[in-house]
Amino acid sequence: MAQRVEPKAVGAATPAGPQGDVAVISDTVLGAQIRDARRRRARRARRRFLAIRLISLVVVFGAWQIYGMHTIAILFAPISTVLHQGYLLFAHDQLGSQLGYSMWTFACGYAIGVAIGIVLGMLMGAYRWAEAAASMYVFALYATPMVALVPIISLWIGFDATAQIVIIALFVTWPMTVTVFHGVRQIDAELMEVSRSLRLNRRQMWVHVLLPGAVPFVITGATQGVAMGLVGVIIAELQTQLSGLGDALQTQSQTYHTAAALAVILLIMVLGVGLRAILGLVHHRAVPWLRIDRGDGAQR
Repeated sequence: MAQRVEPKAVGAATPAGPQGDVAVISDTVLGAQIRDARRRRARRARRRFLAIRLISLVVVFGAWQIYGMHTIAILFAPISTVLHQGYLLFAHDQLGSQLGYSMWTFACGYAIGVAIGIVLGMLMGAYRWAEAAASMYVFALYATPMVALVPIISLWIGFDATAQIVIIALFVTWPMTVTVFHGVRQIDAELMEVSRSLRLNRRQMWVHVLLPGAVPFVITGATQGVAMGLVGVIIAELQTQLSGLGDALQTQSQTYHTAAALAVILLIMVLGVGLRAILGLVHHRAVPWLRIDRGDGAQR
């Protein structure tokens, strides 16, 4: 009588032996070699990126220096003079305190704008009734130049720091809201369907699906809000009470101190680049699974 052969269980352990050990060792060595190769490519890509950036800075600042040395001082100034004037503004004038005031109003308005944008964008993206109720006004305000509303806001609120914070918040809120809204709408539909099939309640849906899925877009909107918020700072300080960096820029421009005015502008640009770099690090840490694989194999 033929013997019955029992089928091998799925997932059963492979019998130990010389060939099995060799296969495991080979897979381990191959994986280590692949990781080392990726790390080497990433290091080469980072060095190449930094080298290109350094060359770009040298070219731009060199051209700035040469052009500034061959033009009228009232129209333009070489970078060396601009940096020297910036040092003098910090050392002998009140640029340090003006910078601190602008950063305080920026931080307050930016935090308010980001918070409102996250809440409003998440609600509009998650619920159709919220989109129907608010999207028309959000997109209308997003398309409206906020500088056009500054005089009206000043009439309503006044010309003090409160008005400046409100203006900055408005500059940040709408791009933040629109970015988060589109981010929630782009969450994988199959993931939403799986969460419904698992009968997740509303709180679990938000905690495990909506909020994690919206994190990359929240950081993207916050990055856009940095640029818009800095624009709002200068406009608010120029259109309300003269204060902060807006006051410094206005004073130097009206007195035809072009090099000093360029120093203030350069400081604002450095602030924008620095804040964006900080948010880039936050994005890198918060959503490591979305690091973009570039063509050279390096991870961004």
